[in-house]
Amino acid sequence: MTAPCAEILSQGDEVVTGQIADTNAAWLSERLTGLGFAVKRHTTVGDDLENLADAFREIAERADLCICTGGLGPTVDDLTAEAVSLASARPLQEDPDALRQIRIWFAGRAEPMPEVNRKQALLPEGAQRLDNLRGTAPGFALNHAGCRICCLPGVPHEMKFMFDNAVEPDLCARFPTQPEQLITLRVLGVGESTLQQRLNSIALPQEIKLGFRTVPPENHVKLTFPAHYPAAKRDAVTEEIRRMLGPSVFGIDTPENSDGTLIECVDRLMRQADASLATLETLSRGHLAQLCGALPWWLSGLALADSERIQARLGPYFKADSTDPLANAGAVAEYLRQQEGSTHALVCIDSRHTPDILYLAVAAGADTITERHPLEGNPRYRHALAAAKALDLLRRAL
Repeated sequence: MTAPCAEILSQGDEVVTGQIADTNAAWLSERLTGLGFAVKRHTTVGDDLENLADAFREIAERADLCICTGGLGPTVDDLTAEAVSLASARPLQEDPDALRQIRIWFAGRAEPMPEVNRKQALLPEGAQRLDNLRGTAPGFALNHAGCRICCLPGVPHEMKFMFDNAVEPDLCARFPTQPEQLITLRVLGVGESTLQQRLNSIALPQEIKLGFRTVPPENHVKLTFPAHYPAAKRDAVTEEIRRMLGPSVFGIDTPENSDGTLIECVDRLMRQADASLATLETLSRGHLAQLCGALPWWLSGLALADSERIQARLGPYFKADSTDPLANAGAVAEYLRQQEGSTHALVCIDSRHTPDILYLAVAAGADTITERHPLEGNPRYRHALAAAKALDLLRRAL
C-alpha cells in the first residue's frame, strides 16, 4: 500500500526571515509520519497573498494532504484564509459560530472584541470550521483538487491542540494508512561514522531501512520496518544491533514503548536501586543540578566555577594542583558521598592544568569509577555535553 503524500506549508515573514524557528513543521512531520503519511516537502512562504495562493495550488496538484500553519490572525499580514479562497475559487463567508466563539473568548477576559477580529470568522465557502479552544483563530479544512487542506493557527500550543482534537481523527477516518515501524536506538559517546562502521558487518534484509540522526549530545540509530513486519523478527534484529553497539545504547524507542531521555533512564535505574545522589560540578555549570533537581533521589548539589573554588570549599579532600586529576575526582566523590549520606556521588570537574578535559567520578560505597573525556565546542554545548557524559557514567555504574 502506497503511503499518502503530505506536505507542510508554513506562513509568515517571521519564519522566512529566521526571526522565529519553525518548530511547528518539525512537530507535524513527526506526527504525520507516525500516522503513516509520507511527508515529502516543507514549504515556507512570507506574507504575500499571490505567493501563498500559488503555494496552495502547487501543493494541491501533487499531494494528498496539506497542513498549513500560521496566518489566521486578525491583522493585515494574516493571509491564509484569503489565499485559500483565491487558490480554490471559494469566496470568503462569515461563519456565525466562529464569530460567536471569538466574542465569547474576549468576554471571558472582560474585554470587548476589537472589530478587526471579525476577520478571523471569514472562512472559504464550504470549509469545515475547526474550533480553537485555546485562542481566537479558528482553523478550517476543505478538499481542493483531490487534496485535503487543513489550516491551523501558528501559535504552537493552539496548533497542537487543534491537530490532536480535530485534524488527526479526521485524517484517520479519511486515509486508511499503514504506518511503518520505527525503532530508535539512543546512543551517547559514539559518533555517527563509528556507528556506521560497527554496523557494516550486519546484513539487514532489503526491506529494513537503516538511518542515523544526531541530536546533540546523543546520536540515534534508526531502523524502519514495513508496517506488517513480524514483531518477533523486528525485535531480534534490534537486539542484534544493540549487542553490537554495547553499553553506549542507553535507550530504545519502539512503536509500543519509549525508554525516553537519558535523565529518564537514570531516574528509572535510581528508583529501582532505591539509591540517592549527591553531585559536584564545574564544567557542566549547574546542568547536573538542573536535570536532577526535581527528582526525589537527588539530595544535594554543588555547582562551582572552577577547581580553585572546589579547593576552597573542600580543603584537604581536593588538590587543585594534583598531577592525577582522575584520582582527585574519585577521592572527592567518595568524600561527598560520605558527607551527604547518599548511596552515590557524581563528580563532574575540570583541572587547572587541563581545562579542556572533563574528569568524572561515581562513588558507590566500595566502588569508585572514573573517566576522562576531551571537550570541544562552544561553552553552552560543552556544559550540556559534560552533564550528559556524567549522567551516562552514573547510568553505566548503576
